[in-house]
Order: sequence, then structure tokens, then C-alpha cells
Amino acid sequence: MKEKKLLVIDDEPVIVEAIKEIFESTSWVVCSAHSGVEGLKMISSFNPSVIVSDINMPEMSGLALLAHLDALGSVTPVILLSGYRDMNTMQKAWEYSVFDFLDKPFEIDHLFNVVDSALEYGEDYVTTARLRNTRIKRNRAS
Repeated sequence: MKEKKLLVIDDEPVIVEAIKEIFESTSWVVCSAHSGVEGLKMISSFNPSVIVSDINMPEMSGLALLAHLDALGSVTPVILLSGYRDMNTMQKAWEYSVFDFLDKPFEIDHLFNVVDSALEYGEDYVTTARLRNTRIKRNRAS
């Protein structure tokens, strides 16, 4: 069984603390950050199995974080949270192999289901999505 390590990144402390408290009560080890920059620094030392990140944050957005992880070849699944859906941002996130999107406010049961799916299938999904995206980029270039 994979280790249950969740990194929560959001500039809203209330969201971070709520997610942290709920997941810690269900045997997850949770680490939190309040910016994308802070979260990126924590990834190498904490080594999360799943990342839940807000999209819109100061300093570094969730999308920029996802782009960094993609460039590093990370297969850690990322679930992005947003108060509103922007199709351009969503398209870019799919190009960086995002695992899923959740709208704020979200149902906690739905978050649990998505995080559990990311734990079980996320690394395979990210690997496959990255291969697909590489082929698409190659085809566009030719």
C-alpha cells in the first residue's frame, strides 16, 4: 500500500487547516504551504504522494507549480482547486498532466474520493498523460 502523504497548498489558511484536519483524522500525513513557492520547496523533503493546490495564489500559481513539476518529470498527481473555472487555465493544466480539478466550495466526500483515486492511480495517470501530451506536441510541430 502506498504511503498516504498529502501536501495542501492554498493561500487561504481556513481551507488549508480544514483539509489538513480532516485528512489527518483519517491516517494521512499532511503537510501544508500557503504559497506555490513554499509548496515547491517542501516537495523534495516531504515527498508527497498527492498534492492538492489552489490555482490562484500570489507569488506562484498552482498552474506554475504544476508546470515546474512537469518540467522536473514528477509523477506526483496534482489536484487543482479553484473558485472559478477558466477554460484557458484548465487547458494549460491538462497539458501539464493535472490529475483533476475541484471547484470551491467542494464537498469533502468528493475531495476524499478524488484524493484516494489520485493515490491509487495518479502516478500511472500522470505518466500516461505526459506521454500523450508529448505526442500531441510532436504532432503539432510537424
